Amino acid sequence: MVADTALEQFAASDAALTPDEKEMGVALVDIGGGTTDIAIFERGSIWHTAVLPTGGDHVTNDIAVGLRTPIPEAERLKKKYGCAIATMAGEDEPLEVPAVGGRKPRVLSRRTLCEIIQPRSEETFNLIHNEITRYGFEKSLNAGVVLIGGGSMLAGIAEIAEQIFDLPVRCGTPAGVGGLTDGIASPAFCTAVGLVLYGLRHPEPRRRPVDDQSYFERVGAFVREMFTTLF
Repeated sequence: MVADTALEQFAASDAALTPDEKEMGVALVDIGGGTTDIAIFERGSIWHTAVLPTGGDHVTNDIAVGLRTPIPEAERLKKKYGCAIATMAGEDEPLEVPAVGGRKPRVLSRRTLCEIIQPRSEETFNLIHNEITRYGFEKSLNAGVVLIGGGSMLAGIAEIAEQIFDLPVRCGTPAGVGGLTDGIASPAFCTAVGLVLYGLRHPEPRRRPVDDQSYFERVGAFVREMFTTLF
């Protein structure tokens, strides 16, 4: 049974943002697999939300196509060797890239992998920047930008975001809950931890006024009344 609902970005902010950041003005950017969620906070309240159709899965697909490797291998290469800024990777760092169809793996440089990742990362942050400027919040983000979600764990992601936003950027991790293991204390779990905090702070679900009759009873009564009137 669903006891209550909460806006995802609002819940995540409880775990990832400080009260000072919410007061001064901050953009919370949650880079997920298929989408990127944005929430703008100012004066302690949420002012704007948006969902963009781009995320970490798009980077993985680019790697799979560019290196002609299976999707699971592309995801593994992204997480282990990927970097959002190609110049941060050395050309003399070799990678063994599995091929599709049982073909022999190839050896490529890590720089080649990162040269595929960087354009998609730049495109994502340009879309976010356009969303922020479209609604006039670019001058309100005095506390900068906080990145969360699995996509924010890519090396160099904060640095490339700073270049595009021209603002301070940090990767957020869950706060306000003690005893988190290293696996949970990561940007990927900010929303999950935030939902737990939301549940703790709102133990009683918000009650909505309802009639004594259920929805279906009311619909049935309306239909019976309509047919009685007609016939």
